[in-house]
Amino acid sequence: MKLTAQKICKKFNRKTNGASWFYAVQETDFALQENALTAIYGRSGGGKTTLLNMLGGLLAPTEGKVLVDGADLYAMPDKELSEFRNRNFGVIPQGSTALSALTVLENVLLPRLLCGKRNSSDEKYAMELLETVGIAQLSEAMPNELSGGELRRMAIARALMNKPSVLFADEPTGDLDDENTALVLSLLRDTAKNGTAVLMVTHEGEAENYADIVMRMDGGSLKTK
Repeated sequence: MKLTAQKICKKFNRKTNGASWFYAVQETDFALQENALTAIYGRSGGGKTTLLNMLGGLLAPTEGKVLVDGADLYAMPDKELSEFRNRNFGVIPQGSTALSALTVLENVLLPRLLCGKRNSSDEKYAMELLETVGIAQLSEAMPNELSGGELRRMAIARALMNKPSVLFADEPTGDLDDENTALVLSLLRDTAKNGTAVLMVTHEGEAENYADIVMRMDGGSLKTK
């Protein structure tokens, strides 16, 4: 899958000292490389998450286009776009988004349930993913029993459940210790090597040691490092 952006930007109207426009993301062209881990890093408030959300089909750009294999992502009707995202994109959001009433295994299976296509092999695959991220022994645990690092690994497994073409990771190591930071970054690198295009935004300098492509974002402007 080829994911590109043509002259996208995001601006917001803020009414401080008179009406004015604030550019969260300056005009940007972007092409995500397949089979690679791309890291965009910079300080908080620099526009990284806004850019990630635009590329991931969660936030329409003010101007420009996000293209998937040449087709305009935001030209899709809302329902079609939601279904497309669930089938083709995996997302590791900031913080924990685990559903507290579901077990770890049930949380990982959730993307399949949203597709309405769960079959007998899904649970086996979910367990394989949990084994890959090192928490298979916690499959029947509840989210409130997990540490921050374990919750992040569960989120990675869930994001991979539908075998996405693209994985988006928003500050995936933001609240982790050094050991879990290294583990999560290694998992993302391995995911890219296994064929998924991975886009990570982070303020973690250690990410440079794992990424194939490193870019920087400051003041809404994206630059190759």
